[in-house]
Amino acid sequence: MYDLPAVALRYFTVYGPRMRPNMAISNFVSRCLNGEPPVVYGDGTQTRDFTFIEDVVSANVTLLSEDAADGMALNVGSTDNIEILTLAEEIRDQLAPELELEFAERHDADAEHTHADSSRARELLGYEPTRTIREGVSEFVEWYRANREWYEPLVRAS
Repeated sequence: MYDLPAVALRYFTVYGPRMRPNMAISNFVSRCLNGEPPVVYGDGTQTRDFTFIEDVVSANVTLLSEDAADGMALNVGSTDNIEILTLAEEIRDQLAPELELEFAERHDADAEHTHADSSRARELLGYEPTRTIREGVSEFVEWYRANREWYEPLVRAS
């Protein structure tokens, strides 16, 4: 009607510096840095497709000058699914290996699995994730430590 090109992007569990403070990664990091065991909801077999923030930004920036995806919906994710239990263990092992994991009842609204098929974004935009979850979490931990004074109160209150 208005001849305005548009693209819909679906992001899958975006994480990294300045991420929403109420997500598993930020909570696992905060608890470990404070000597508290990470809490895994359910048995931890739920999987997530975590997408590093710089990959999301890159997809958006590409679309500012690329019209190959006009009128389409694209998934922006990684190819690196991970179980929540494994994620909690990785973060715990990096920051406080002496801690045991704790388990709590899973929230009914939590999805069992998420996984992005980013093939259309790859085909049309040349999109490729640049970080594995382990690399991205290490970068996030570094950022968290540098910004702990203002960021951690947000995480602890969430």
